[in-house]
Amino acid sequence: MIVYSDRQRSEDPRILLERLLRGLGGSSPDASALLIEAGMLEAGVVDAVSPSEDCGDGLPARLGAAMLHLALAARGDRGHLASAPNLFADVAPHLPPGPVAVSEPEGFAFYALYPETYAGAARRFLEAERPESTVVVGLRSIGTTLSAVVAAELVAAGIPTERFTVRPRGHPWDRELRLSPDLAANLASAQHVLVVDEGPGISGTSFACVAEAALAAGVPGGRIHLFPSWNCDGSGLRSERARAIWPQVKRWTVSYEETFLDSGRLAANWGGGTLRDLSGGLWRGAAYPDEARWPAVQPQHERRKYLLEQEDGTRLLLKFVGLGERGHRMLARAERQAAAGLAPPVHGLRDGVLALGWLDGSPADAKGRWGLAQRPAKGDAAVWTGAMARHLAHLVAEPMGPERLEPVRFDDILAMTRLNVAEGLGEDEVGSTVWMDRMRSAVEARPAVAVDGRMLPHEWLWTAEGPRKCDGLDHHDDHFWPGTQDIAWDLAGAMVEWGFDAETREQLLAGFEALTGDLGARQVLPFHEAAYLAWRLGYTSLAAETLGDSDDGQRMARDRDVYADLLRAALERGGA
Repeated sequence: MIVYSDRQRSEDPRILLERLLRGLGGSSPDASALLIEAGMLEAGVVDAVSPSEDCGDGLPARLGAAMLHLALAARGDRGHLASAPNLFADVAPHLPPGPVAVSEPEGFAFYALYPETYAGAARRFLEAERPESTVVVGLRSIGTTLSAVVAAELVAAGIPTERFTVRPRGHPWDRELRLSPDLAANLASAQHVLVVDEGPGISGTSFACVAEAALAAGVPGGRIHLFPSWNCDGSGLRSERARAIWPQVKRWTVSYEETFLDSGRLAANWGGGTLRDLSGGLWRGAAYPDEARWPAVQPQHERRKYLLEQEDGTRLLLKFVGLGERGHRMLARAERQAAAGLAPPVHGLRDGVLALGWLDGSPADAKGRWGLAQRPAKGDAAVWTGAMARHLAHLVAEPMGPERLEPVRFDDILAMTRLNVAEGLGEDEVGSTVWMDRMRSAVEARPAVAVDGRMLPHEWLWTAEGPRKCDGLDHHDDHFWPGTQDIAWDLAGAMVEWGFDAETREQLLAGFEALTGDLGARQVLPFHEAAYLAWRLGYTSLAAETLGDSDDGQRMARDRDVYADLLRAALERGGA
C-alpha cells in the first residue's frame, strides 16, 4: 500500500545557503531555528558529494566546522554567532554545481523532538563519563543538527571533539556503513564514540551499523554511546543485529516529559494552569460523551496536544506544529483562518507549540448522524455544506508564501491508486481504473493548492457560532498523502466522508463555485474521489494491521471495509 508521501525535494544549495546567510545577517537571528535549516543544507550537500561512501575531508569538513560554530551560537555564545556567517560563506565556492536532495526533518516538524533535549543528554554523558576526547557521529538527515548540538556541549566543556555525519545505506531493516579511510581512522582512534539520531525505528539497524563499525575499529562497547530520541532497551527491535548490539553500548536521553511537563515549562509558557494530555487519540475523551462514538485514530501518527485550563477559566488547546520556520508558517496560516471566522482564535506560538482558543462544541458525528457513509439530515446539510464551501474557498485564495506548491502529479496519483486497488481489492480490480487515464489532461491542467487534507466529520465542531474546522493547518505538508493538491481532493473527501447524496453534493459544489468561480473542479471529481478512497483504503489497512486487536485496530478495520466498498462503487461509476 502507498500511504506516505515523498517529502524529499530538489533544491539549489546556493539558494539554501543564501537564505541561511540572510537569516544569520538579520537584526535578531534565531540561531536555534537556523541550525535546523543549516542541518538540512549539510545533509543534502554531504549526501551529494558522498554518493557511494561517507567522507570527512573537503566540503563535509567545511560544513561541519560552520555547523559547530552555529550550534555553539545556539547555546548563547555571541562570538560564535558573529563568526558563523563567514564560515558558511566560505562554503559557497565549493558547493556542488547541481541541485541536491533535501528533506525536512520529521522529528522537528511532527514529533516534538527538540535539539535541547540532546544537549541535556550530552551534559548527562559528560557528568557520568568525564571523557578526555570524543568522536560524534551524526546520522543524516536529522542527525546533522542533533550531532552538532551534542558536539557543541562537549566543545563548550573543553573536550577535544571530532564530528562527522554518515548515511547508513541499504535496506531499511539491514543498514550498513561505508566509510572512507579517513573516517574509519577517526573511529579507530576514538576514546568515546557518540552516535546521534532520532529513533530507533522498527529495526534499529541505523544505530546498530555505526556501533558495529566502532566495535570493529577496536572501540570497547562500554565507550560507544547512543543518543536516540527515546530510551529503548533493544529487546523489541526487529533486527537481530540491533538486538545483539544494544546491550553492549550505553544510551543517553532526556525526554520531552522531563523538559516540558515535569518542569512546568509548557504550562508556564502560557501563564500557568492545569494540563490534560490529549495526544494519541486522548482528545476523544474530551470531545465525546460516549466512547462508542469515537472515530478511529492511529495514535502513533498524532501530534502532541494538551488542554490547558487556567485559574481564570480560560481554556487553551496547545498543539505542537513544528520548530523553526515551519512553526511560524503554521502560525500565520492559523491566524488567517481565524481572521476569516473559520477556525479557533490564535493565542501565539512558543517552543513550536501553537496555542488556540478552546472551542466548546460537538464533533459533527457526535449524535451519530454524520458517520462514514451516512447522510446528514436534510435540514442541516445546507449549514455544513456552506461552512465547507467557505473553508475550501479560503484555502484556494491562501497566499503561497514560502510553501513550495508543485503541479498536480497525475502519474503519482494514478500509481498510488492502482497499487492500493491491487492490494486492497485484488489484482482483478485494477482494470476498473482504465477510465482514469483518459482524465490526464483535465487533471494536469488544474492548479495545486495547500489543501486541508482531512475533511472527516470528527474534525468539524458545531459551536455556538456555527461550524468550525479543527486541525486544518498542515496535512498538505506532512508525511502522508495528498501533499499540495487540487482542491478537488478536499471536495471529494468531504463528499465521501460525510456520505453526501447527489443533492447534497451539488449543494456543496454550487456553493464552492459561487465563492471561487472555479467551474472545473466538478470535471475531475470522479478521478479525485477514486484516488482519495484508494489512499484512505491504504491508510486504514496499514493502521488496522499495525494496531491489531486493539479498539482502534478494530475501528480501522471497519473503516477499511467501508472504504473498499465505496472505492468499488466509485470505480464502477467512473467507468460507466
